[in-house]
Amino acid sequence: MSSYKNNVHIEGNLGKDAELKPTKSGDVVNFSVAVNESWKDKSGQEQSNTEWFDVQVWGPQTKFAATLKKGTPVIIEGKIKPETYTVDGVQHKTFSIKAEYIRKIDYSQPADAPAPAAK
Repeated sequence: MSSYKNNVHIEGNLGKDAELKPTKSGDVVNFSVAVNESWKDKSGQEQSNTEWFDVQVWGPQTKFAATLKKGTPVIIEGKIKPETYTVDGVQHKTFSIKAEYIRKIDYSQPADAPAPAAK
């Protein structure tokens, strides 16, 4: 039997301050993350694109997630969550990320520790 997974990993910046909202199922924190990509095309011209992802945080991480501010670089891991809604009798489908792991990225720290000096 095959095992399929619904996993997503994104790294980007918050597009706005996180919003904490109480619901019947418990508190939820919502925010969006911009993932920027840049590359050079065949002619050498710099190209760029930004993709936006809506993120929902439930459970124990809501307290931390509610402190996140616009522009904060983050790593989000979780699952794609499809949702449907109806407007004027037309059904629409959207997708968001249900975060299971959130981490702030601190660019002020070096990515790797320096090698020890030779004696």
